[in-house]
Amino acid sequence: MRRCHFASLFALAAFIAFMPLDAAPPSRIVAIGDIHGADAAFVSILQRAGLIDTQRKWTGGTAVLVQDGDFMDRGTGDRAVMDLLIALEAQAAAAGGRVQTLLGNHEVMNLLGENRDVAPEVFQSFADDRSESRREQGFAAAAKINRGQSLDKAAWLAAHPPGFIEYHEALKPNAPYGRWLRSKPILAEIDGTVFMHAGINLDFTKDSLDSINRRVRRELTEWDDGVRWLEQHDLALPFSKLSEIVAVAQAELLGLKAKRKRETFSDDDVTITKILMPLATIGESSLLSPEGPLWFRGYSNWTDEEGTSRMAELLRKYRVKRFVTAHTPQLPGHITTRFGGTLFLIDTGMLDGRFFPGGRPSALEIVGDTTTPLYVEKN
Repeated sequence: MRRCHFASLFALAAFIAFMPLDAAPPSRIVAIGDIHGADAAFVSILQRAGLIDTQRKWTGGTAVLVQDGDFMDRGTGDRAVMDLLIALEAQAAAAGGRVQTLLGNHEVMNLLGENRDVAPEVFQSFADDRSESRREQGFAAAAKINRGQSLDKAAWLAAHPPGFIEYHEALKPNAPYGRWLRSKPILAEIDGTVFMHAGINLDFTKDSLDSINRRVRRELTEWDDGVRWLEQHDLALPFSKLSEIVAVAQAELLGLKAKRKRETFSDDDVTITKILMPLATIGESSLLSPEGPLWFRGYSNWTDEEGTSRMAELLRKYRVKRFVTAHTPQLPGHITTRFGGTLFLIDTGMLDGRFFPGGRPSALEIVGDTTTPLYVEKN
């Protein structure tokens, strides 16, 4: 029954993701920054903002909830956070409101197979009674495609704990979580406010907001297409990591380059090169570039003098009133306002603990031109 329920929620969430916001401005917007698997803290700030009840059901009416990305990694509650966001998307839409989930760099990392920040408990949440046998099968498959190099089985199994394979499969393009994540943009402009995870560096791109979203979606699709080609040609596995995929793509392209020196390129060679090039150069993409919209830290690091002129340029170009971003923790747990109220940095280290000492759950409420920070105080 639970599987059927979530299947219908996934389908509805994917449909909602492509629905435009109503032309009329929302009566209330609540923006929340990095969650990083802190599911209990996320629930507490949603309740503090009056968006859910004690049963975790939507009570926000026509309000718009924006989550600025990085709900995954580091903490242990990734799956619970995603399930709650998916459920609230449907409930809010039914009430005339909206939940706008955005991708951060950590969601994109996971879609690319970079899982260095995934907690063991998150892998375990995807494990089932077949996980151990699947790990054995996975090791055998890895040994087969390892180009004659021996694998240390104990080390391989330690690096691929129970649930690792299932986790990767759950994020594939045709799996429910994978489809849901890929349906999300990295930014949204709502009533004159741009919400996004990191920020736009005009030295990196001068594209329109829509074009920035389209570029990310195109680069993700190119990645998925390239990985699929590698898997179909037994050069990668469904759970291969980012570094492994990049290394294989680069090796294949080097082989094609050497071939081109000896003989004329065939049409197939040209096609393969086009398929693999986005994988080999993924570090230069907007998905991973440190100056790109998912990673840029200038909004927090700019001096007041530099940032005042740069933010004014951004506001003019995009014809908006403000930016609301996350990404760089504002510790000890206070939303930061910069450049005359045109920028709000709302990552206050919700996960707290060893990752963000002094952090706490927070939200930024926007009603018309009035902005109000909301916090959950520590016990």
